[in-house]
Amino acid sequence: MDNKSKTSIKNLVDEPSQIKDIMNDPAEKGINFYQKLPAKQKQYLLFAAAASLVGYGIYVGQKG
Repeated sequence: MDNKSKTSIKNLVDEPSQIKDIMNDPAEKGINFYQKLPAKQKQYLLFAAAASLVGYGIYVGQKG
């Protein structure tokens, strides 16, 4: 991930190499990517993570 690249969620789809970089070093590159996101996109990511956790909780609750 070079410093000149745009930082957005859509850019991850357009440039999959960024996903590879983030997966290889999530502590540094993942946090840097997240911090560079606009506030609205950070909210989208947090909402998606929360919805995923709720869905996982429902799934696990039904199995047990």
